[in-house]
Amino acid sequence: MQLNIHGTNLKIVGFIDNDIPGLPSFFNDNFHTYLAEGAATFDFTVNKFKKGVLQDYCQYLNEQSYISLNYNSRDYLFYVANLIDNDQFITLSCESLNLEMINENVNPFTSTTAQTIEWYIASMGILSYAKITLGINELSSLTKTLSYDSQDTKLARLLALVGDFGGEFEFITALNSDGTLQSITLNLYRANDGNQIQGVGKKRDDVTLFYGKNVVGIERQVDKTQIFNATTVTDSNDAVNWNASAWSVNNANGQEEFYKRAGSDTAYAPLSNVMYPSQTSSDSSDTWIRKDLSASATSADDLWAYALSQFKLYAYAIVTYVVTASSKLLSETVGNGTPLAIGDTIIIQDDNFPSGLILSARVSEMQISFSNPANNVITFSNFTKLQSQVSDDLISQMNALVDAATPYRCEVWTTNGTSFKNGTGSTELQAHVFKGSDVTEVTPDTIQWIADGTPISSGNGGNSPNLTVNASEIFQKSVISYQATFGTRTYNSPDITMLDVSDGTSPINLVIESSNGYQFKNNIINTVLTARLYQDNNEIDTDGTEFVYVWTKINADGAVDTTWNLQHQAGSKSITITNSDLQQRATFDCVATSLF
Repeated sequence: MQLNIHGTNLKIVGFIDNDIPGLPSFFNDNFHTYLAEGAATFDFTVNKFKKGVLQDYCQYLNEQSYISLNYNSRDYLFYVANLIDNDQFITLSCESLNLEMINENVNPFTSTTAQTIEWYIASMGILSYAKITLGINELSSLTKTLSYDSQDTKLARLLALVGDFGGEFEFITALNSDGTLQSITLNLYRANDGNQIQGVGKKRDDVTLFYGKNVVGIERQVDKTQIFNATTVTDSNDAVNWNASAWSVNNANGQEEFYKRAGSDTAYAPLSNVMYPSQTSSDSSDTWIRKDLSASATSADDLWAYALSQFKLYAYAIVTYVVTASSKLLSETVGNGTPLAIGDTIIIQDDNFPSGLILSARVSEMQISFSNPANNVITFSNFTKLQSQVSDDLISQMNALVDAATPYRCEVWTTNGTSFKNGTGSTELQAHVFKGSDVTEVTPDTIQWIADGTPISSGNGGNSPNLTVNASEIFQKSVISYQATFGTRTYNSPDITMLDVSDGTSPINLVIESSNGYQFKNNIINTVLTARLYQDNNEIDTDGTEFVYVWTKINADGAVDTTWNLQHQAGSKSITITNSDLQQRATFDCVATSLF
């Protein structure tokens, strides 16, 4: 990014560019654009010295300088609002609007007749001496009777005026080739309504942001503290009464959403009442939440318009969203390749909400660091929750596909441990099968127990979920597992090693247990492996102080994971396994050595 340094006459006197060798460079930069104010700021720092020599360009970076840049084919001209100059660095904080708009004031103003916004701008002198001309004006057909009681800066008055006309605005700067100012244009738009009216920016149907790709997270916040669904609005001047009037407004589905009946002093929001009935009324027939209002009016229609505006604000819970976008979003290609700009409306999708979350949102602020894109920040506003356009049949088909692709999880439980002594005793192995991470057990079509690689009968035609293992049937060691089938698919359980010691000291049997099963999906892996030691059917070293535990890992390709093994040779009885430890498949083992 090239920065242009301008003198007091706005002619270019120098350049700063991080990409061109020999030119001074900048850092700690933040180019910040705002939708609400139609403005931009730019902060950056430069080194005063290079190889111990004070650089000539420092003489041009002072409080009288101007800085310009071109971003997305648009010129931005900044004056220096604040400057810090020390022994090593010069830091400049710059603003895009000219000094007249920020520093000059306009006086209180009242119009007794309805006038256009262009008339107000001219009559109040908002653009006088500011070298700003009016360009696009989507508000030209509107007239208002307005009054401003106090003195304001020109910018504050412009913000208030455009807001009163239901609009929003932007400033467009154009520079000549020598850096001097060609023009500043004020464009006025009808305010974005979240539907048909876009306002500043473009409706980017080509851009959809997804959680996990270019959206880091979404937070949904709900505020019900201001809800009311019944109101009586009175004229603050006691000149207008709306009792004889009636109005009704339907929503997009044809349901009556707001109404006031003739002969009644109260307006209602019935759909809100269904969603948020009063829970404190002792009279069950009165479930309305009431808030009476007062407004200045010249007709009954004015009172209804005010009631309607308040219903739209407060008849329902106020739902806001906080979207954290990836810092790469402002430096990567999206949609048709056109970078996002202030005011643009895009779609954001996140499946980590019930039935999924699809939002329409506008770019309200952008913070861009040209020297360090990792510091980029984009802020969204004007959120609207959208309905999925996918049919119920297609959703059912998609859910069926997801369900079919979810693997079954086979576990083996035992009633009496896995080791015997002198050929006595027995235990029952139990097959438990689950769908994915579900905790509800499912019944497979068949279960086939396998001992030392050979299918064995477990009763019930070989299809019993329980297998009794007698010590007398084991010669020193036997490895047992089972296969569960669902249709044409077969799923294997973990191996269980059964031991029998005929005499001498009872052996110690090590069993590895997983707190969250042995199969995972969608790369969501979080389980604790615990090495349990059994001797004479009793667990020993439960606190992990008598043995040292050395864990090893073999990857899916059969290769020993030396790096992982070195990290886990310290001797912990339990280890946590996450997706950083496991890619597709791995075998974990543990060897316990007595400390005594």
